[in-house]
Amino acid sequence: MAANRCTRCEREVKNYHDFIMVLSANGHIPICLHCYNKEVSEAIGIEFDEVDLQPILLQDADETDHTFHFSVRLVGSELVLRAFEEEYENRSRGYEFSIIGQVEDGIFFLFSKLYNRMCNALSRKHIYHDRTTDTWQITESDIVRGHITHNPDTEDWSPDPMVIVDGKEITWKAFGQMLKPFEGANFKLQIFDQSDEMD
Repeated sequence: MAANRCTRCEREVKNYHDFIMVLSANGHIPICLHCYNKEVSEAIGIEFDEVDLQPILLQDADETDHTFHFSVRLVGSELVLRAFEEEYENRSRGYEFSIIGQVEDGIFFLFSKLYNRMCNALSRKHIYHDRTTDTWQITESDIVRGHITHNPDTEDWSPDPMVIVDGKEITWKAFGQMLKPFEGANFKLQIFDQSDEMD
């Protein structure tokens, strides 16, 4: 994405996780999360100490490295902690996690819970690449957990979604192809909020 500059502190923010768009008299303007959290805490009269969480490196079930960055956002008296793999040019999107808690819980308590959730998710393997057919297939567990997002390569007004499974981008068409071997079977599709843990 193109870099945005915070309209409060003028700091350049390059990742969409690090700022939000706020409606003003001049339309929507970008505000970095540092300034946004400060304004929210002052508006509701609570003390909030900004914590700069450093990126961490975790390995998945295939021993592939994944570097996670973090963002913290105040939503009233609640904290939203998000972990994500930063997007770079020519690099696909990957894992993304979030957790919600109360401000009084503290950022490190939330980080500990989110970290355990991340480790648990990365230890699972839901799909594998079949080199013979050059397609993605579902593992023998017959369970797929993932994240629903948009397809950046589709420009019409009603694009098919993209799913992120095992930190890999899977198109809606490819996801459908993964279901072909299960023709005649029943299935259950359950939607979770991004901050909920999936068993």
